[in-house]
Amino acid sequence: MSLTKVVRAYWMPGCSSCLRMKEFISKSGREWVAINADEDRAARAELEANGLVLPVARLGDRWVNGVDLAAVAELLEVPYEPPVILPSAELAARYNLNLDVARSIITQMTDEMFAVAMPNRRRPMFDVANQVASVMRSFLAAYSDDKHDSGFYAKPDFVRTPQDVLDRLDETRQLFNTWWEEDGIDDPLDRVTETYWGYPTLLEVLEREVWHTTQHIRQLEYVLKEFGVTPDLPLTKAHLAGLPLPEGIHD
Repeated sequence: MSLTKVVRAYWMPGCSSCLRMKEFISKSGREWVAINADEDRAARAELEANGLVLPVARLGDRWVNGVDLAAVAELLEVPYEPPVILPSAELAARYNLNLDVARSIITQMTDEMFAVAMPNRRRPMFDVANQVASVMRSFLAAYSDDKHDSGFYAKPDFVRTPQDVLDRLDETRQLFNTWWEEDGIDDPLDRVTETYWGYPTLLEVLEREVWHTTQHIRQLEYVLKEFGVTPDLPLTKAHLAGLPLPEGIHD
């Protein structure tokens, strides 16, 4: 089959949105190929040359960001019914509920666990824990500056110990809850903002960072269990319900 008819999915292991995009494309029935941009230097250079950030789906000379499954569906010419977004109050409550789980799991993790990397990914779980503690700041930046700042996905140099991660988690939670009490509770969050995957509403960005945080909590819990440790406060169906999570934990 011509490459112009084969969907190319650019991804890297450990990327939550990449896994979600790949699962969606796999279920579409379209012929596709996965390209690991973490290993394929040419693919990574091609993405950089076009100003694209993972995940990305490509069909011929058309490219879309894989965070936006509606855009991926349009590219593939397949039906797509976007899931109903939870109300902002429920998203805020769920974020706090799930951070309780994250805090408990991080407290149980050992240095050996933090040093583990998921298969085929060089990022240690310590960096994943930092993402759990940090990514909601990207939403807060979008709210205050009208631009989503993905720089909060990276680990700051000053985050060096598990206690540093817990302190950052607590600070992020405080920032979020202050925002909610002062602004969010009365805001419909229907304002459009700029992100690396397009121009969603603030409600869509909030949902994204809630499920993004939760997916990384799932990964931390997975590692804890792999070491034979039972979580003191495990994730349950109630923590996950209504969030557009990928089915898998890691890929």
